[in-house]
Amino acid sequence: MKVTILYGSATGNAEHIAKDLAKSINESKISNTSFRSADVMELNHFKRKKLMESWIQPPAIDDDDAVKDATKHAVVIVCSTTGNGDAPENAGRFVRYLKKPVPAALKPPNPAAPLEHVAYAVLGLGDTNYDQFCESAKVIDRKMSDWGARRGAKLACADEATGLEGTVEPWLDGVLGDLEKACRGEGGTNKE
Repeated sequence: MKVTILYGSATGNAEHIAKDLAKSINESKISNTSFRSADVMELNHFKRKKLMESWIQPPAIDDDDAVKDATKHAVVIVCSTTGNGDAPENAGRFVRYLKKPVPAALKPPNPAAPLEHVAYAVLGLGDTNYDQFCESAKVIDRKMSDWGARRGAKLACADEATGLEGTVEPWLDGVLGDLEKACRGEGGTNKE
């Protein structure tokens, strides 16, 4: 089973976390999950890679896929917030896209829930010294759910002011298992 890992990063922390997770999956260092490959990219590459167009359709299951009953695309998003609630430069287009109504050009089979074939998890990085703590991640999490995607794990918000590790490490330990269940329709929720 494949997972798409997207990141928005201003200082490199979110990028580092996303790429380390993808490397662990691609080198089969994580044994408690059926994810065997990961694509990792900036959030703003969603258009170039035609991710939305592929996500509106059910995932294709290969013969060598370990999980034949997956009904959703697996998506992990790691995004920081910069300034006072702004998305990083390499995530701004994705955030703006989600804030708009579903584009008619996307032509989803279910316009009310175009991302119904997606299970996702979001990790936000921020600093509680700012009023809009982890705002970019909160917007992404809410809009993915609004667009019909299934939340595989509760939004996690890591605080740079107190140390990211206390939130990031536990989230990394459980996110793939939670996401795998959501991809099978066994877990996850659309509720915050």
